[in-house]
Amino acid sequence: MSVPDDVRVLTEGDFDALVANLSVAFGEVSSGAEERVLEHIRAQLPNTLGSFEHGRLASSALMYPFEMYVGGTRQPVGGLASVATEPWARRRGHVARLLRAWFERLHEAGVGWCAEHPFDPRFYTRYGFQSLPNGRTLEVAPAAFDAGPPPDAERLTGTDLAPLKRIHEAFASRYSFAPTRDDAARDGWWRVARPWTGGDRHAYLLEDAYVVFARFDDTGGPLDVTDLAWSTPAGRRRLGRFLRAFDGQFPRIRLHLPPGDALLLDHQARNAVQTPLLQVRIVDVAACLAPLAAPRASRWRLAVDDADCPWNQGVFDVQLGPEGCALTPAGGAADVRLDVGALAALLGAGAHPEALLADGRAEGDAHALHALGELMRAQPPFQARADGF
Repeated sequence: MSVPDDVRVLTEGDFDALVANLSVAFGEVSSGAEERVLEHIRAQLPNTLGSFEHGRLASSALMYPFEMYVGGTRQPVGGLASVATEPWARRRGHVARLLRAWFERLHEAGVGWCAEHPFDPRFYTRYGFQSLPNGRTLEVAPAAFDAGPPPDAERLTGTDLAPLKRIHEAFASRYSFAPTRDDAARDGWWRVARPWTGGDRHAYLLEDAYVVFARFDDTGGPLDVTDLAWSTPAGRRRLGRFLRAFDGQFPRIRLHLPPGDALLLDHQARNAVQTPLLQVRIVDVAACLAPLAAPRASRWRLAVDDADCPWNQGVFDVQLGPEGCALTPAGGAADVRLDVGALAALLGAGAHPEALLADGRAEGDAHALHALGELMRAQPPFQARADGF
């Protein structure tokens, strides 16, 4: 069996081979979107690693340099996307080598987290990724929203959605793994439509809320909300009245809502549809924990198991407090032990300490696990559909 012989950042000379590789994995580029998709692929060459066999591109993986809100802080997060392998090169270890190369690069850059939207969660779980709750997507009748006269709304045109930025910041900062949308990973603050999606988007500003939905048609499908946010409770109510105004035009409205939303609590049991799957990976335990503040000071020892990131493997002295978290390598016995995926589940509201202890994903002191679980509990994971990558 052949093995990879080189991993490096791709350049313009690799462009044609990269496009061919992505076309096999994700389908041919449609004629209407071809130019902007090719432009996007070319712009991301500095963020794309390739794995080669005897000089031939066998596999590629893109890592967007996002900034995201995590646990009430702004942190750099790698956004893994466009992982593709030529059919002749599959099951030869190329993706594993690319992922480990990216983990090392992120670690060296001081990045603590990596996120992705997997085609199959089982594939990436073997490399330390952990699925997390990410709100829910609903399809509900317009009558499910607040009754009342529709609020005044300003329709925004073009791709300049800067007026929405202050609302997005207030909304997204309440959650973890919500992109800030003001980093180098995007062309401008936000694209109304991603480069590979066709069709128009309509954006409306409602004073202290906004909503963006896809161009509707006459096929009887739902009104497809791709992004929404509110900065005040009054904004949330205005948004509901705005969406209710579509009663009689659309039988249903599809929208993605954050955990705890009142509409979600009432309707998710019967009206939930496929929700974007979010997986995260802790690529540097010390870097991901350092900015996170704990309400109470505590100190104990943590043992982490991580087969793909040796800098995470071992026992650490952990000191939590209001100013952040400090980890220092230590020897001896640990108060609590878990692998890197279980640690991500605990921090990202995916599993309660008692659940981890009950099924063996964690061992040791429940009080220490609860102290870790508190670090991001007030900012649960949520990523808008518009932020998929």
